[in-house]
Amino acid sequence: MRPDVLVKGGDYGIDQVVGADIVKSYGGEVRVLGLVENSSTTAIVEKIRSR
Repeated sequence: MRPDVLVKGGDYGIDQVVGADIVKSYGGEVRVLGLVENSSTTAIVEKIRSR
């Protein structure tokens, strides 16, 4: 798999994103997005599982 864009949440620096060097090596982009307060992937998954 060779993603064109690798995205992580804003609590990471680009230098901390696992695989960033690989994605960049073939011309892909690495983006770190801003955080959304009171929202996380973990919380979303827990909410889905609790249903």
